[in-house]
Amino acid sequence: MEEKLAEFRKKQASKKSIINWNDLYQRLSSAVISTLTPNNSKNDEIQQNDEIEDIKMDWKIIVIKCLLWLTLFVIFIRLEFGAIYFIVSLLYFIWTSMSSHHCRRTNQLSAYSVFNKNFEKIQGTFSAEDYDRQLRHGGGLNRFSS
Repeated sequence: MEEKLAEFRKKQASKKSIINWNDLYQRLSSAVISTLTPNNSKNDEIQQNDEIEDIKMDWKIIVIKCLLWLTLFVIFIRLEFGAIYFIVSLLYFIWTSMSSHHCRRTNQLSAYSVFNKNFEKIQGTFSAEDYDRQLRHGGGLNRFSS
């Protein structure tokens, strides 16, 4: 019996797992970090390391939130309220993604001028006033001005 157990353990030790989860996690996290972090100078190495750690923590939090959502979704399916949970969570996701605090930098203008300070327009915006000026004056240039 012990010989069979030793033989079984030897077979199991020789088998490699199909997926190396630790290696996969390291590759994915480094790929995500390399795409999300801007290229900084050598002097900002400490700050860049802090940003990398923040990004790693952000991804861990996102994964935990997804697992929590899936767990609650399964519970609500068992309670036969899965569709309601899905709709409410979808509305919550839409509501939270509409906030602009994480979408733009503080000095960056919004594409919608009503959200900018003094209703400032971004370059290249085509407004009703521009359209009216083109209709009345034949384009952007006034041909009769000297």
